[in-house]
Amino acid sequence: MSFSHPQQFNQPSHVAVSASLRKRLLSFAYGYLGSLTEGEDIVQEALLRYEQSDQTSIQNVEAWLTTVVARLSIDKLRSAQHRREVYPGEWLPEPVFNAPTPEQDAITRSRLSIGLLYLLEKMEPEQRVVFVLREVFEHSYQSIAEIAGKSEAACRQLMVRARAALQKAGHAPPAAGGVAESLVSRFLDALAKGDEQELLGILAHDAILVGDGGGKAPSILNPVCGADRIVRFFLGIWRKNGEVFEMQRATVNSGPGMLTFRDGELLSVASVSIENGRIAAIYSVSNPDKIHRDASSGWFAP
Repeated sequence: MSFSHPQQFNQPSHVAVSASLRKRLLSFAYGYLGSLTEGEDIVQEALLRYEQSDQTSIQNVEAWLTTVVARLSIDKLRSAQHRREVYPGEWLPEPVFNAPTPEQDAITRSRLSIGLLYLLEKMEPEQRVVFVLREVFEHSYQSIAEIAGKSEAACRQLMVRARAALQKAGHAPPAAGGVAESLVSRFLDALAKGDEQELLGILAHDAILVGDGGGKAPSILNPVCGADRIVRFFLGIWRKNGEVFEMQRATVNSGPGMLTFRDGELLSVASVSIENGRIAAIYSVSNPDKIHRDASSGWFAP
């Protein structure tokens, strides 16, 4: 998904700012931070600063707000680095699923997958902002330079390093929708039947399973690597709890995923990455703070 460049917009009214730009600003902030909760706070702060500013001196409201959101997000990322270093186990982004609000729908139609955001978490704040603006939202380098407060050459160099880091990490483009849905359905069917060989055929040999319980829900602390270990892990859980678990296919962020329930209560949201026709990674979030929000916020709430 791409948005028009800020310089192409005429200045809207104050009402138009809060109504029509919010979903784009939230998409930017979520891409930078991997957190809708923090992204919403950033957008609110940016809008508050706009309200308190001399609006007559702002020639391009969208460009101004986009810049404020980016710079607030960079500060937030820097302050969050230590907090995430001491986080119990792996830190995964907040998943967006069922997308009931316009803001969340904008995210699910972007390329901000859980797998991509997980890899972006390893980048420096400025590098991450440049990548999101360029690769996800297709801003020009001139626009990015103005937003980031750097030269175009510096932004291009940050982008080169970001792409190299993703390539080294083995990040693959999203699979076609039909292929992805079929693989997830096959995985769930094979798991329900306890078919070990079918599961091994669905997972890539070097597949990885990453979990995030945040110390508040049962989850693996360290990534599980290799198809055989992942299959043993899932089959072990299913054989003990299969009768009370229900798993269903879902759209998570911009790609395929799975929801797991127990007695109607949502336990986890998993995003699936596919490469060369097999499941290459599963990112499972069970931290209740990341998957449960009340209905007024627009999130799925069982």
